[in-house]
Amino acid sequence: MKLIISILLVLFTQPAFAQCNGGVTVTTTLEVTESCDGGNVKGLTLDTGADVTIASGVTVSNDAPFGVNGRSVIILETATSAKLVNNGSIYTNNQWGVWNKSGGNVDVVNFGQITGVVRYGISNQSTITSLTNIGSIKGGFASIGNASASLQILNNFQGSHTTGPLNIRGNLPENYNIIIKSPTQYGQFSALSFAPGNIQISAANNGNMAFNIYGNLGTTLVSGVDASVVSEGRYLEVLQDFPTLNNISDTTGTYGRFNYSLVANESLLNAWDLLFKFAGPSAIDTQASVQSLASDLRGGFSQQLIATNFANMNTYDCDLFDTRGFCVSVGGQQTYVDNPSTHETSAVIVVGYKATPTLRLGGFLNHNFNTDTVDSVDISNANPLMGIFIVWNQNADHLGYQFKIANAYQDKNLTTTREIMNTSEAGVGDTSINTQSYVGELSYSFLVNEARTLVRPYAALRYTRIKQDAYTEEGSIFSPLTYAALEDRSTVALVGMKLNQKLTEKVTLTGSLGIEHDLSHSVDDLTATGVSGLTSENFNDNLNRTRPVASIGAYFSPAINQRISADFYYQQLPFQSTGSATAYVNYTIGL
Repeated sequence: MKLIISILLVLFTQPAFAQCNGGVTVTTTLEVTESCDGGNVKGLTLDTGADVTIASGVTVSNDAPFGVNGRSVIILETATSAKLVNNGSIYTNNQWGVWNKSGGNVDVVNFGQITGVVRYGISNQSTITSLTNIGSIKGGFASIGNASASLQILNNFQGSHTTGPLNIRGNLPENYNIIIKSPTQYGQFSALSFAPGNIQISAANNGNMAFNIYGNLGTTLVSGVDASVVSEGRYLEVLQDFPTLNNISDTTGTYGRFNYSLVANESLLNAWDLLFKFAGPSAIDTQASVQSLASDLRGGFSQQLIATNFANMNTYDCDLFDTRGFCVSVGGQQTYVDNPSTHETSAVIVVGYKATPTLRLGGFLNHNFNTDTVDSVDISNANPLMGIFIVWNQNADHLGYQFKIANAYQDKNLTTTREIMNTSEAGVGDTSINTQSYVGELSYSFLVNEARTLVRPYAALRYTRIKQDAYTEEGSIFSPLTYAALEDRSTVALVGMKLNQKLTEKVTLTGSLGIEHDLSHSVDDLTATGVSGLTSENFNDNLNRTRPVASIGAYFSPAINQRISADFYYQQLPFQSTGSATAYVNYTIGL
């Protein structure tokens, strides 16, 4: 008789249990930083507006006796918006770790452990908008009880690599997103069909479930949880206790560079594996990577154009002679381009020979020490920039008419690195780029301002050809791209005025201002093949046909046969309204 009375007292007497949050229903942001162990029927109670984080190492638990509804965390029916983030442990030795009765807009994120020893880790009695499980959820009946309730989104990483699969009884989640970190670390999900012993509840597999990969299109990333990382292969038993996939939608799809499908496990009954097969880079993403490369290659073409233009426009000349009729000039050059941002450093030597009092000829070499370009385009020397010039003057003092013809030629090694864009592959390829330029210029020089100012209007015609050879990428594992040869051909008319203003007998200022206009300009499209569906990229979609050129400088003559010069030259270029500036310092001696 005493034994029966003792049992009845245990079952029907409810002692006064303290609340973990001091009896206050949480309706604001709260971080639980101390453990709440033992004797708690209601560890935490969340209402609308509650945003609760349980810190790592913290335990929220209750030790309610059997027959008492032990619930460590309660989300009230009046809660229409709340969030629970667990980094620690939610534990009950009876009933439910988390008990949800909310009206919706409730998010639960579990990085730690949620345990309901007798029944469920989480009992959903109403609606959970999103449940993301990176840790472990366990219960005597199942991880999750979802009878006659709605679990809209379930993101899950729990699997055999942790404490076994996440399982559920009752309704299936509307959307299940598997989280994958490696071929051996990924989520597994089980739909249990009955409870142990004589306790019967609603069977699982109720309702329809959409399957997806966490991080894929249609899923939403959760703070602190990166998108899935997958590789080709078979991920075993990702779904368990599913006799068929009749009520599972989206059993096939694409994630990144892979096609995936759910296939029957070969050894475990009612289990399904997730099979990834490499699908190759998509045409859309590969096209985007080629488009980005085209923009950077324009910068490389601009550099070649700058070098030849600067060389030919009366800059690389040597017209200071002594008794032997020879002229030598040595100097250094820095060139800057603003789109894309690049710079180049060079050493220059120019040699001239005075054949007659009115005819001189010469040549030059320009050697690059370094070319700093964008990461995707690397340009290095194959041969230095070189050229020759011939100049005829009407008079020995260089007044009157002058006619000049000149050319410039250079070969460069070019390495391109195509960047990864979503499913596209990285591709590295080596080729060469060749530039040839020819100029004919007619000018007329005369003195004004008591012979202290030399004025020289000029008109010129320039033809330039830049050619990049065809090549095939070597860095792509599956789908290397092959690029056709690419040429830029232009014929340009130039008009302008050059001035020399003598300040003293030894110091002279120089300057020029002009306009250049493309009489014709044709550029091949950048054409790549290797992935089906690629189209050519327009290489001159923003061509600027009329552009200013200008320079300013000075020279100092320490002796009659010596000169120290500094020039700053600005020009706009055809591609993308690009601007460039070149600084050139040189020392010239006549022999």
